[in-house]
Amino acid sequence: MHGDKLGRQLGFPTANIYLHRPLTAVQGIYVVRMHGIDRHPLPGVANVGTRPTIGGTRSLLEVYLLDFNRDIYGKHVCVEFCKKLRAEERYANLDLLKEAIAKDALQARHYFEESGEL
Repeated sequence: MHGDKLGRQLGFPTANIYLHRPLTAVQGIYVVRMHGIDRHPLPGVANVGTRPTIGGTRSLLEVYLLDFNRDIYGKHVCVEFCKKLRAEERYANLDLLKEAIAKDALQARHYFEESGEL
């Protein structure tokens, strides 16, 4: 689904996936693989939560794919959760949020490098 395009403005464009339920079984920041775009799953990092830094109120799944820059609107995908990195947090400003996303993406990259997937 189309989002606010904030991730793109921060340098981390995300695939926004609306969750058709008020509560989710998982919340936080995760290393993920996204299936359904290419022949092989794509590595990424995801946030499942309400996005408290920007005053979000509903749960959303946002996936940043590493080394990926294509339009995937309308694609049917499956997100595989590999490892939880941390809980979702509220940051005082967008610069601090951007720093946290960069650290999360780096941790995801290391996860996939260690497994030989990158």
